[in-house]
This record gives sequence, C-alpha cells and structure tokens, in this order.
Amino acid sequence: MQLSISDYYSKYGLISAQSAAALDALAQAVTYPKGYLIHREGQVSRSVYLIVKGVARVFYYRDGQDVTNQFFTEGEAMAAMESLYTRKPSFYNIELLEDCDLVQVDYAAIEKLYEQYHDLESCGRLLAIECYLEENERNRFFQMLTAKDRYLNLLKTKPEILQRVKLGHIASYIGITQVQLSRIRADLNNIS
Repeated sequence: MQLSISDYYSKYGLISAQSAAALDALAQAVTYPKGYLIHREGQVSRSVYLIVKGVARVFYYRDGQDVTNQFFTEGEAMAAMESLYTRKPSFYNIELLEDCDLVQVDYAAIEKLYEQYHDLESCGRLLAIECYLEENERNRFFQMLTAKDRYLNLLKTKPEILQRVKLGHIASYIGITQVQLSRIRADLNNIS
C-alpha cells in the first residue's frame, strides 16, 4: 500500500474523506537518488516531504564540519520546519542518504486548505506542536545525557539507522567524533 499525505495527517486526528481527497490532490510523488539535497541552507523551505522509502538527514555546518541534526525514515514527514513556518532562509540542509521515494507537497497550498477544512487545520496544529516538542527533546537530549546515553537512546528509538547510515553521521548526531563512537560501541560490546 502506498503511503499518502492524508494517511500521515490522520495520525493527528480524524479527517473527512473530502479533506483527505483535497490534501492528496496536492501531493506529488517524486524520486531522488542517494546524496541529493532536497533543501539547501540559505533557501526558504516551501515543501513538506513524506518519506515512502529511504532515509534522510538534516544537517548544518559548524566550523567547516557538517553536523547531523536529525534522521528521517519511512513514514516520517520532513522539512526545514523553522524556515517553512517563518518563510525565512534556513540554516539547514536536507540530504537523502539512500535513493528515496517521497511525497512532496507545497506548504502554502496546505495552508490554503486549512482555511477551508478545519479538521486538517487541527491536525496541522498538532503536527506543528509535535515538531516543536521533538526539537525541545533534542535540546534536552544534549544537555542532560552523556554521549553513551545519547547513543543508547538512538539504538532504542531508531535502531534501523545503525545499519543504514554512515557511522560519521551517527557520531555527529550524538555530538562526538567517530573515534569516540567506536570506543562506546566497543565498551557496549564488551558488556554484552
């Protein structure tokens, strides 16, 4: 079964068949290769993408190094959210780490539907709240957990990532070097 944008929205509440049809009519199926940047820093984000197949990451540059901020896998929606909502240039890039099948939707068109379909507007509000809470959790993740605990949290929440992305991306995601990540992994292997 093909995942649709209305399926994704329905995770946040009941939507009518009419709302679902209007939302799905905005969607465009797109396929991009591994390594493709669907969003670049300095651009204003205008689209939301739902991952049907593949893995992507959000990253930024700090002192010439790229730092992974977030991973996305099948069934998750992604965008440079702050830019999407503020309509200001983004500080982030979104890179596809595998060949990806995506559903792309223009966010301005979604907002127009919100005016007409209040069930979609309600789901969109809950989706935005969830994005805010996830970013808040990510900040707390860095402030309160050790590198080892951040790695264990990643194992718990997205275990499939470890088989699908480079260790360098995982290391930058948890805020350590690849050598430090290797030590953590070796220590954990010695314990089990």
